[in-house]
Amino acid sequence: MEITGEVCIPCLQTGLSDRDYEQILKDYLEYMDEDIKTPDHIYQERLSACSQCGFLRNGMCRLCGCFVALRAAKIHNHCADTPVKW
Repeated sequence: MEITGEVCIPCLQTGLSDRDYEQILKDYLEYMDEDIKTPDHIYQERLSACSQCGFLRNGMCRLCGCFVALRAAKIHNHCADTPVKW
């Protein structure tokens, strides 16, 4: 996932830098149990769909409030939009 350089409001509130957030996200994804993890090619497709969505703001979905990089990482999750985009 590429960080766009936009300000992440939750990260500002917790004092996390963009670099810290990226590392936490990478660690979370790396150590996620394989039985719940989305295969990489599907994960990339999900992130691509989210990047085209008007509800995406600073890495968060304005419909459900999730961090899309984390929601997309779990195989049984789905898009919060209706109809779903993934």
